[in-house]
Amino acid sequence: MPRQSGDSPYAFTVPPSVEAVPAARDRVVRRAQRLGLILDEEVTNDLRLLTGEVIANSVTHTQAACVVSVRYIGERLRVEVTDADPTLVRPSQADVMDENGRGLFLVAALATAWGSQPCAAGKKTWFELAVSASVVDTAAMAAASQADAAAEESLSITGAQLRIEQRAA
Repeated sequence: MPRQSGDSPYAFTVPPSVEAVPAARDRVVRRAQRLGLILDEEVTNDLRLLTGEVIANSVTHTQAACVVSVRYIGERLRVEVTDADPTLVRPSQADVMDENGRGLFLVAALATAWGSQPCAAGKKTWFELAVSASVVDTAAMAAASQADAAAEESLSITGAQLRIEQRAA
């Protein structure tokens, strides 16, 4: 059984570099798997693509670190990227020959829901994917949580937002 929506989300900081995006994508996928969610190949590919787009937008446009959080909110996986720029994101018009400017159209097309909203740190850009819960026993979920804590730094959202605010000041 996946964690309930009231549980604290898992969060981590991504350095201000597009080179950090692939590792962050992988971290989000691993976290979703540890939550006991069924991720077929299509959902996994969508999760990687959307995560990469939202994180890359953040680090590219702010040239600063961002915080990524992942949580299961009952039939949906929610990924949030918090950064210090208060400007809300929206799809832009890309010309045929432009190499950039289509990422948010992909997010809008593939995500179950998505958006951008102001927060104390600046803004939060998020997306949700519809996912199914697998039958995972409580002991396995507890072991996965302990492995997360031991293997990777997990931040509280409040602590992560404070770090972003301090860097922005």
